[in-house]
Amino acid sequence: MNRMTKSNCRYTEFSVHRSPLGCEVNVNSIGTARALFLKQTQLRYRPLAALVRSAVKHRVMIVADGEEWRRTRDAITPHLAAVPIAREYAPVIKTAAETIFDNLVERSAGAAAAPALIDIDVESLMRVVISAVMGYVLFGEVLSLSEAEYLDKTLSKATQMVRGNIPSLINTVIAAALHLFNCSEHQPFLFPREQRKAVRHLLGWIGAKIDAAELAGATVPLLESLKSRFADRGPAAQRRCIVAEYSMMFVAGIETTAAALTFAIAEIANNASVCDEVIKEARREAEAEFDGEALTLRYPYIYHVLRETLRRHTIVPTMLREAESDQQIIGKRAGDDSGETVEFGETVKIKRGSVLRYLPVQGNMRRSIWEHPHRFDPDRFGRPLTAEQKKSHHTFGLGPQSCPGRAMAITETILILKTFFERFDLEHKTITQNISIERNVLLTIRPVGVSARVRAAARRTEQRSQG
Repeated sequence: MNRMTKSNCRYTEFSVHRSPLGCEVNVNSIGTARALFLKQTQLRYRPLAALVRSAVKHRVMIVADGEEWRRTRDAITPHLAAVPIAREYAPVIKTAAETIFDNLVERSAGAAAAPALIDIDVESLMRVVISAVMGYVLFGEVLSLSEAEYLDKTLSKATQMVRGNIPSLINTVIAAALHLFNCSEHQPFLFPREQRKAVRHLLGWIGAKIDAAELAGATVPLLESLKSRFADRGPAAQRRCIVAEYSMMFVAGIETTAAALTFAIAEIANNASVCDEVIKEARREAEAEFDGEALTLRYPYIYHVLRETLRRHTIVPTMLREAESDQQIIGKRAGDDSGETVEFGETVKIKRGSVLRYLPVQGNMRRSIWEHPHRFDPDRFGRPLTAEQKKSHHTFGLGPQSCPGRAMAITETILILKTFFERFDLEHKTITQNISIERNVLLTIRPVGVSARVRAAARRTEQRSQG
């Protein structure tokens, strides 16, 4: 039997690394990941929680634990459930996307006999569309184009991950010192001046929009629910908590969905046969009467495109938590018994506070699970998935702390892709091998600089001329 070192242990499903700074468990098996994240509510990663708290002066739901997390989640999730999203928000998403894309159609069509090719910054365009929609969810009105563009730029500055400057070096030193004393959750973070300014402007803008909505007498169910959630706070504290929660909803709602849409457009443009098929199917499905209900059934092929995009590109690349309590898991190791290789299990103890890390891409790109995993193939989701594929494909997280905005993200993506391909022809272009990837401060993936070349669809040009 091979003996484990005290500091490092490697098993078939995970590995354990122990050091003076603590213990890390790197999971490479979906079974172990499900056992750790699906069946238990682990603690948030404390350095990330401290960073967000330092920025917005409040422990928002996205990094909260225990009763604090449950109460805020209970206030937010009913308004992001599938039924209210489909009935109330889907028509708004459709209208906002149509308005912004029609402006591009005007640019492409112009006065020429044939529509002109135009280059678009895909991620920026998608962020603007989603920003406009989020205005309705949070303030009761769709943001104007200028407001959506302002929000996009401000949010980009506020959430950028800046490395190598003096504040980041100071933060690293402080983090190492506090970790030794098990006090990571109390770390104050220093931010570059431009980033501090952007966060301050973002929070001020959100506060002003809330005031304007209340003065206008707008009915915003989510706002009223958060007021009840923080009713035990004084007026100033209540307002600060709501503004902070709204700021994180903007980050989570805009950055992740815009990234998924950007990767989808890039993959479609990258493959000529897929591109033609998506456009054909999107336009065919668009003929179905829109009523906001059961979008995944009404537009199944577009939904397959979304699922395949999220299999190929994991927007939240790392599931990162800390063990809530002392735990035990079984690790399998290969051993040698009379010349034959056998497996045997060992009980592994994980102390409270150990860092738990799982990369979903391991289940999404494994050849033993997916045929040709590096190929972009939406049709794979048109066929029944195997049990292993169903178990391995988690696009919105695992367990109690999975994304509460799942229904919103799916609805937005389907309707925006549908509207996009109703209006545009997409030129084939090799994109996916040249996408620059950045991570924001919340550790989500952001594709930047993705440009695509489009022209107004012939049918749209005809409709415009007849109109």
